[in-house]
Amino acid sequence: MPELAVVWPVEENEHGGRMLWAGAWLVGGSGEEGEAIYSGRGGESTRHPVPAAVTGLRIRRWPNEGLEPEYVDVLDLAGVGEVRPEALDFERPQPFSRLVGVGVMEGNR
Repeated sequence: MPELAVVWPVEENEHGGRMLWAGAWLVGGSGEEGEAIYSGRGGESTRHPVPAAVTGLRIRRWPNEGLEPEYVDVLDLAGVGEVRPEALDFERPQPFSRLVGVGVMEGNR
């Protein structure tokens, strides 16, 4: 079974505190979330065996804890040994977004 490392960054949220991060496996072909793998304030590295049925990884962050989180889906985990959330593009529209088709423009969430 392959293993995936996630290096959770220490970043500030809009309130000047440490940003909250969460990670969960994706299963199926419609972006359904499976088992959660992380919830915390960053500053740590975690390692996770990748279950056979997993189709991707969803990473959430809360830049403003009073609002909904931003997220990015990493859908192709083949050959990926490490994910660094700070390098992911949280601004690009995601394939399983429930906001598709309701006038959401990139960078305007």
